[in-house]
Amino acid sequence: MYWIFKYIFVLCLALWISYYRQWVSKLNRTRTKGLSDISTSSLNITDGYYFYNRSEQNQNAYLEFKHTVYKQGLCGNLEIPPLKRPCTPYIHIHPYQIEKFILLQGQLSYQLGDKIYSCNIHTCPSPIIIPPLVPHTFWMNDNKEDLILIVRIEPTYKTHGLRAESFENIVGTRRDEYMNIWQAFVFIDNIESYPVRLPLFLTKLLIKTGSLIGQLLGYQIEYEEYTTRNF
Repeated sequence: MYWIFKYIFVLCLALWISYYRQWVSKLNRTRTKGLSDISTSSLNITDGYYFYNRSEQNQNAYLEFKHTVYKQGLCGNLEIPPLKRPCTPYIHIHPYQIEKFILLQGQLSYQLGDKIYSCNIHTCPSPIIIPPLVPHTFWMNDNKEDLILIVRIEPTYKTHGLRAESFENIVGTRRDEYMNIWQAFVFIDNIESYPVRLPLFLTKLLIKTGSLIGQLLGYQIEYEEYTTRNF
């Protein structure tokens, strides 16, 4: 009798996973493939990304783009704690990649390690350099104008780490409101941007496990509707 119930359970689970994967595959995604200018909101009330010189960047293994955090909407609402705003990245590290920020407009606050800094175009380091394995994040400090940054990431890799294709897919998923914990696990595992609350080896194990479950459920690293290929 026990084996019968076990068989029925496994069969039902397999059928449910198959149904769920089919549902995920049929989600209607906004086609932004090939666009240079994309946003996490169709109303431009969160943040936007402008990509340029992608062929040259791919050949030389770096990524550079303009990132705008809009002053209107949730991301510019100074009454919301910075780390709870949708445009503020969770505090994280990159094991291998270096990030560089150049502030073009607005008031920037950023956390680097245990310290928090605030600056404008006259007082910010140019560039702000984020070495590998250093916890960091950033946010808008004043909403009198949009926050505009040039972001440079190096080196880049074709299939993992932060790269243009990963930003396209994360931005597209957020814009289409399809982000959930399993999709997030799949993205985080691929871009290798690890939260810092737990020891790194435990964080990697947790995220890898979540990513495998997410991929089993049909969530992908890249979607054809979002992804621009230049190599």
